[in-house]
Amino acid sequence: MPRGIARRGRFGLLGLLMLLPLLTAWADSWEGLREAAQGITSIEARFVQKKTLPMLTRPLLSEGRFSYQAPDRLRWEYDRPVRSVLIVNGRDVKRYRKERDGWREETGAALSVMQTVMEEILHWQQGRFDANPHFQATLETGSKPKVTLTPKDPAWRKMLRRIELTLSRKQSGVMQSVRVVEDERSFTQIEFGQVAVNRPLPAARFRDIE
Repeated sequence: MPRGIARRGRFGLLGLLMLLPLLTAWADSWEGLREAAQGITSIEARFVQKKTLPMLTRPLLSEGRFSYQAPDRLRWEYDRPVRSVLIVNGRDVKRYRKERDGWREETGAALSVMQTVMEEILHWQQGRFDANPHFQATLETGSKPKVTLTPKDPAWRKMLRRIELTLSRKQSGVMQSVRVVEDERSFTQIEFGQVAVNRPLPAARFRDIE
């Protein structure tokens, strides 16, 4: 795989990690996932993200919150350790980072890749996990329902082993956790809490930074 394509794929995986919390609704079959996803109009939640790497003595901890408004609005915000905001409003994607003199808008190839990732995510929001050409999707039912996504392309598997999406048994449409496994010693775990579903959200949340 050419270096440029591999780099874009890496950015795409990053975007995928950020957007995964919104993708799924609880059910015990692919058909049930698609049906349940149709009932999700908005989601709000807090999250705690832990990044584990062999070079780190302890996981890198981040905290934040996200908001989602169907069909195509998203706000993913880190509160700490570094403040940053990603806003997706239709096909308009913007990312900002807080610096000493204020907010700075980030630009570059990563944003265009995120637009492509968002289009894929919209298929998943409809519960169409098996429609994604890059991953093989499997669904586990039982006390802890889980969707596991495994890259099909060998080049992708060098960067990512699998993505595990644990679904909430208590609240339809809610993701309990996301685990992105690069290898058995390098992985990212995101846990969600304080979840609210289908509340009206202000349009300014998907337009303004503050």
